[in-house]
Amino acid sequence: MTSIQRDEEGMRFEKRQISQNRFIFMLLALAWSSMQSASAQIEVVGTDATLDVATWNIEWFGASYNGPSDDAVQVQNVADIVLGTGIDLWAVQEIASIPRTEELLSLLPDKWDMILAESGQQRLGYLYDSDVLSLRSRAHILTDFNRAFATRPPLKAEFEVQLPDTSFIVTVINVHMKAFSDADSYARRVEAAQRVKNHIDFTSLSSQPVLFMGDFNDKLQSSTHAGLTSPYAPFVNDPQDYRMLTLPIEQAGIGTYLGGSTIDHIVATDEMADLWVDGSTQVLTRLVTVNGYAVRTSDHLPVVASFGRVTGTDVEEIPVHSNRTLSLSLYPNPASDRLNVAWDETSNGSVHVELIDLMGRVVQSTSTTASDFNIDLTSFSPGLYLVRVQKGETVTSKVFIRR
Repeated sequence: MTSIQRDEEGMRFEKRQISQNRFIFMLLALAWSSMQSASAQIEVVGTDATLDVATWNIEWFGASYNGPSDDAVQVQNVADIVLGTGIDLWAVQEIASIPRTEELLSLLPDKWDMILAESGQQRLGYLYDSDVLSLRSRAHILTDFNRAFATRPPLKAEFEVQLPDTSFIVTVINVHMKAFSDADSYARRVEAAQRVKNHIDFTSLSSQPVLFMGDFNDKLQSSTHAGLTSPYAPFVNDPQDYRMLTLPIEQAGIGTYLGGSTIDHIVATDEMADLWVDGSTQVLTRLVTVNGYAVRTSDHLPVVASFGRVTGTDVEEIPVHSNRTLSLSLYPNPASDRLNVAWDETSNGSVHVELIDLMGRVVQSTSTTASDFNIDLTSFSPGLYLVRVQKGETVTSKVFIRR
């Protein structure tokens, strides 16, 4: 399969490599798509007491020539997800159509505002709840290094955040880094990541709450290119100044690209990390059950984190989904007759395992004290399923394909 990718010269075509799992994902999701409303399958993750943020690559949003198969359904699904999750600020990538963006805003209450990059086939942007966030400034940064950023220079925005019990100012840097695992793409990500870090370290941002987030198109622990070190190693290796909020998700093997790796990330400066609600970072894996998500919405899943120093409230009382994840393995994947589910053996005590179909229905549920579990798939139809494993408040989910 191929898709048109416009690089810095705006004229070159590249083949886009799609993994076998991703291709099967798309076909089965299309076959299993439901035209019912998405809202019943969307979990609320935000709270009134916290600033809840997400990064989301909305694959070729609104483009009639690329991406998801039905632009109107994509717009409606995005609106349902924005309204249903309770998230205040979305850093988005791959916004391809201004008319479809205007259509999206028409489906949201008037309090929702949006800013977009000035140009480009795949624009960066911020969609935000103006009752919670007030835009103070916006700018493209590092524009002298356009090639390193694949003609998508970072979009920086400064917001004033007003919560019931606290207020603060945060700067957000949204990126969509160069894709692909070849040597040149890797080198460009390496340069781009260092440019962003220098921009923070050697300006007034070095002592301010900052979020660096977006589609990093690479991992934090290593790289998609030949097992080399991560392009983001300068951030990872500076724990005094930065916290990798998505590192536990990557370590648990929870992919943000459907059928692939953890490549969408949220990084906080130490000043912003002080406001982070411990355990709030998560991937919204259950969205794969929303109205043909894989082929009608995006090939990426949103990544969420929450922040807020709450006066008079114990942060532990704020309801969040924990990122204290079990190390979960599903094999084989795709599976035919039997799926093996295994998790970290250090997780003593009872573990609850659920199998959820594409409609969001729990089709099998069991509890066990073992560190692994076999699921007999012979009675289930082919398609996409979500395995959800919970021990206490610790929850981990992964998608698998039943052939």
